[in-house]
Order: sequence, then C-alpha cells, then structure tokens
Amino acid sequence: MKKLIVFGLFLFGYLFAQSHELRRELDLAWKDEKLTNLLIKRLETKMDSDTRGYLAAAYMMKSNHASMPWTKLSYFYKGKNLLDQSIEEQPNNIEWRLFRYEIQIRIPKGLKYNHMAEDRSILIAYKENRVNSKKDEDLYQKISLLKLNKG
Repeated sequence: MKKLIVFGLFLFGYLFAQSHELRRELDLAWKDEKLTNLLIKRLETKMDSDTRGYLAAAYMMKSNHASMPWTKLSYFYKGKNLLDQSIEEQPNNIEWRLFRYEIQIRIPKGLKYNHMAEDRSILIAYKENRVNSKKDEDLYQKISLLKLNKG
C-alpha cells in the first residue's frame, strides 16, 4: 500500500511538472513559429487525454503563424476540434477551459466559436475558490490576471 501511495505521488509530481513545462513552451510558442512546430511535433508523437488540450492550443497558435487564409482556418479548426474534444472528455480540466476562453477573446467573431459565458463562469468559480491558489499557483495566477467580468 505504501508503495502505491509513493508511486501515486511520483506520478502526480511528474504530470504536474510536465504541465508546467508545456505551459511555459506554449507561452513562448505564441511568438515563435519554429517553437510552435517543434511543440506540435513532440505532442503529436505522444498525444493522450492529458496532452490533447496542449496540442489543440499549439495548432491554434500555428494558425496565427500561417500566412494564407485557408491555412489559418485549417489549423484553427483542427485545434478547435481537438480542444472541444478535450473539454468533452475532461469537462473539469480548468486549463482546457482557460485555453478556450483565451482563444475566444482573441479571434474574430465571424468564426462563431463562442463558449465564453460557460467558460467564464467556470473560470470565475475556480478563481473565487482560494484553495485553488495552492493547488497550482501558476495556473491560478494566469486566471487571476484575466478580466473576467460577470456580465
């Protein structure tokens, strides 16, 4: 039993560290197409339910780097579909909700990708629960910096 608990703690620590590293890489990839391409390549080789949301965000970033409109749309919709699938599979994953909210506030309204009210209410509830600030300080800080008006 003790070994199982130790293994569980190790696995949680590994996944927690992995999410921090992926988050950092995503932050850098917004400005660097080469980093975006490397991140996509790496995530595609080991895609699972815990990394699919990161891959979705990376595809949407790639749409930002593309120059041709149809290429932009192709990457956007690929990322959108992956992100929606991730949220459907893990509806309580706050990070996927954060990705989707951040994307929705930045894209043209004509793309008709709007789950903002749902995501905003979930992010506000997360932010208002102070226990969450201790679970993942980095994620809590990112959410706290958003302008999440209730209206």
